[in-house]
Amino acid sequence: MEQKPFFDHFKELNQRIILSIVILISAFVFFYMNYIDIYNLLTDPLVKAGYTKSDLVAFTIYEGFQVKISNTLLVSFIATFPITFLIIANFVKPAVNDLKTITYIIYILSFLLLFYGGLLAAYQTFPIGIKFLLQFNESEIILRTQNYFQLVSRISLIFGVSFQTPLVIYFLIKKNILKLSFFTNNRKEVFIFVLIFSAILTPTGDPITLFVFTIPLYLLIELVIYLNRKN
Repeated sequence: MEQKPFFDHFKELNQRIILSIVILISAFVFFYMNYIDIYNLLTDPLVKAGYTKSDLVAFTIYEGFQVKISNTLLVSFIATFPITFLIIANFVKPAVNDLKTITYIIYILSFLLLFYGGLLAAYQTFPIGIKFLLQFNESEIILRTQNYFQLVSRISLIFGVSFQTPLVIYFLIKKNILKLSFFTNNRKEVFIFVLIFSAILTPTGDPITLFVFTIPLYLLIELVIYLNRKN
């Protein structure tokens, strides 16, 4: 395959980035016009934890607008992520000469499934985490709108990104950067490491959220070990 000059690659990358931004802005406009659905979705964990939407309080006159923009941007990014990811991934793919098409598709699907699996795990454990954090307040507290939605967005993205760990391990084993024997001979140590890693990344600190994060992540690593053994 004939290689393109550097500036042709640079031009193509710019075009892909611009296309991704256009898609993101289009989604942003759509979700902004339907913000009530986003607000209900993001406050549902709070309601399940025993609180109401009216418990959220804005401290400044412009806080509501800031929250609306950041929430809409978060949901727009999550909704369009598969498209924008494919746009960029297809640019990088030709550089990996030994990557077969079927392998490439499997990597892409695995990445997206793990990302959204992480988001789902985070969303399902929010109510438990919220209850755990708020039970330490002996006096009445004020739930600030900005702080609540920042917590939701950060935990969601942390879960989504962290669930990529098994895929990274699989790739490193396939490239002989890591040895499969390291994981098969040190299962207890790997589990402890995953547990500590999960404790650092889950700011709620409650045991249920911790194990909801730890167990799937460790089982995915075991799946990686099994798949590498089969191959």
